[in-house]
Amino acid sequence: MIVEDEDEIMQKVKRTGLIRNIRSYTFMILISLLAIFSISILIDRIIIINNTKNRIYNDNMKHQTEIIREEILIVDNVINHYIDHNHDKNEIIDYLRNIRFGENNDRYIFVVTYDGTTLVNGTKRELEGKNIWDMEDPNGIKVIQEERKAAEKPGGDFIYYSWERPSTGKISPKVSFIIGIPEWEWMFGTGVYLDTVDEITAIEVKKIYKTLILQLVGLILFIALVFSFIYIRFKRFSGIVSEDISVINNCFINAELTQKPFNISEIKYDEFSVIGEHANKMIFRQKKAEREKEDYMIRLRLQREQSPLAYVDWNFDNKIIGWNQAAESIFGYSREEAIGKSYDLIIPDFEKSDVDNLFQNLGKETNQAIHTNLNITKGGQIITCEWYNNNLIDDNGNALGITAIAIDITERLRSQNEIEVKNTQLGKSIKEKNILLQEVHHRVKNNMAVISSMIALQSNTIDDEHMKELLQSSQNRIQSMTMVHENIYKNESLSEVNVNTYVLELIESLMQSFDLFDNQIELNIDVLDINLELDLLIPLGMIINEIVSNSFKHAYREGKAFELSVILKDIDTDKMYMCISDNGPGFNEDETTAKEGSIGLMLIRGLVDQIDGRLKITTKDKTVYEIYF
Repeated sequence: MIVEDEDEIMQKVKRTGLIRNIRSYTFMILISLLAIFSISILIDRIIIINNTKNRIYNDNMKHQTEIIREEILIVDNVINHYIDHNHDKNEIIDYLRNIRFGENNDRYIFVVTYDGTTLVNGTKRELEGKNIWDMEDPNGIKVIQEERKAAEKPGGDFIYYSWERPSTGKISPKVSFIIGIPEWEWMFGTGVYLDTVDEITAIEVKKIYKTLILQLVGLILFIALVFSFIYIRFKRFSGIVSEDISVINNCFINAELTQKPFNISEIKYDEFSVIGEHANKMIFRQKKAEREKEDYMIRLRLQREQSPLAYVDWNFDNKIIGWNQAAESIFGYSREEAIGKSYDLIIPDFEKSDVDNLFQNLGKETNQAIHTNLNITKGGQIITCEWYNNNLIDDNGNALGITAIAIDITERLRSQNEIEVKNTQLGKSIKEKNILLQEVHHRVKNNMAVISSMIALQSNTIDDEHMKELLQSSQNRIQSMTMVHENIYKNESLSEVNVNTYVLELIESLMQSFDLFDNQIELNIDVLDINLELDLLIPLGMIINEIVSNSFKHAYREGKAFELSVILKDIDTDKMYMCISDNGPGFNEDETTAKEGSIGLMLIRGLVDQIDGRLKITTKDKTVYEIYF
C-alpha cells in the first residue's frame, strides 16, 4: 500500500488551478454578478418607468376624455331643458358662449350647424356666422366634417385634430367630444388639449423617478453587502473544500491500489461525502463484477466441458487448441491426445480437400460456415457430423482463431433413411389401392353398361310401346349411375366428381336417348363448377335424369319451341338450390300420381328425401321443380 505525502498531494491539487484560483475566480464572479444584478435591476426599473409612464398617460388621457364627455352631457341636459321650456335659441347661444372649463379656462363650448356655419366659438369670435365646412387643420383633417360624423352617431363621439390653444397661442393636438341636436341641426362640443395630458403625466413620472432612484441605490447597496458576506463565507468554504479534495484524492489513490473503501468520516461536507459513498459503491460494484466475471468464466468453462455438443477450437495453423468431454466421447480421443494435433486426426483422407477449402474461406468470404461431412473416430469408425464453425473476431477486428460445434448425426440419418423407405413402401401401397379402386369403378361402369345393353336388347323384342318406355326409363336411370363411375375412373380423385361436367354429359346422353338435337331445344345450363361426393351426386343425377326425361317425354312437342333450364347454385355455406324447368303445358300432379306407372314422381320424392332435401313443384303455365338440400 502506497500513501503519498500530503504536501505532494496538495501540489498535485494546486497544479489543477482549483485551489490557487478559487478565491480570485470567486471575487470575479461576485463582481460580475453584482454588475449583472445592477444592470438587470436598472433595466427592470427603466422598463417599469416606461410602462408606468404609458399607464399614467393612458389613465390621464382616459380621465380627461371622460371629463369632457361628462361636461358635454351636462350641457346637453341643460339645452334639452331649454328646448322643452321653449327658450329662445339666442338665449341658449348666450348661455353656451360664456361657459368655460379647466384650470386655465382653455376649454369652451363651440356650436356649429350641420352645414358648417359657426354659431359659437369661445376663443375665435371672428368665426361666428361663417361657414367653415371645408376648413382643415395642419394635418389635413377637415374638422367640421369630422364633427358632423360624430354628431350623427347616437350619444355622440370623439374626434382627434389639431387646434390653436388659447393659453399658448400655439397649434396643439386636441380631442373633442361632439353631440348633435337633430331638431335644430346643431352640433356642439368641447375638447381637451393633449399637451395638457403630457404636462400632468410628466409631473407624476418625475415623482416616480425620484422614488425609483432611491430604491435602486438602496438595492445596490444591499446587494453589495450581501455579496461581501458571500465572498467572506466562500473564502472560508474554499479552504474547507481544499481540505476535502486532499482527503478524497488520497482515498482515490488508495482505492486504486488496494480497492480499500473511503473513510467518509474524514470528509466535512455532505456533498463530498456523497462522492465518497458513490466511490465506495463503485468499488463494491467493481469487486462484484470481478466475482461475477470469474463465476461466468467458470460457468462458461463448465458449460463447454459438460455440454453434450462437441466443442473444438483451432488456431490458424489448423491445430486443435480446445477439446471438451463431448468431443472425447464422439471421436474417442482424450484431450491430451487431441491438443496440438492437426484436424487430420478426425478427418478421413477423402474429405480433407473439402475441409481445407472451408478453412481457407472462413474469415475471407464469411465468418460463419455450416457443413456436414464424414469423420473418423479413434477406433476407425466412420461417422457423420454436422459442424457449426465461427471465426472468432475481437473488438478491434482481429481474428483470434476458429471455434466449432460438432453434432454426431449418424443415428439421425439412419432413422431418416428408415422413415423414407417406409414412406416409399406406404406410397406404393396407396398407389396400388387407388389403382385397384379405379378398376372397381371401371368394372362397375362396365357391368352397368352390360345391364343397359341387355335392357336395350330386350326392348327391341317388345312391341308394346308402354313397356318400351318403361325399359327406356330404367336404361336411362342406369346410365345416370354409370356416368358417375365413368367420371371417377377418368378422374384423379376417387371420391368426388365435378358436377358441372357430369350434368352436361348426362343431359347430352338423355338427348341422344330421345333422338333430340341442339337445334330442337334451347338449353340453359347454369351449374356450379364444384366437386361433389358419390353419396350426394348419384341421387342428384338420378333426380335430374327423372325430371329431364319427363320433360323430353311429355313436354316436348315437335315443331314447337322447347326450352329446358337446369340451375344448381349455393344459397348458404351448407345449403344448395336446384331448379329444373321447361315451357311445356304442365300437368296435374294429383292425376299424374294416380296414373299407372307414376313411379317417376315417387322416385323423385324418395331421392329428395335421401339427400335431406325439400321439393316444390309448380305446374301452372310451365313445369318447375325446385329442390333445396
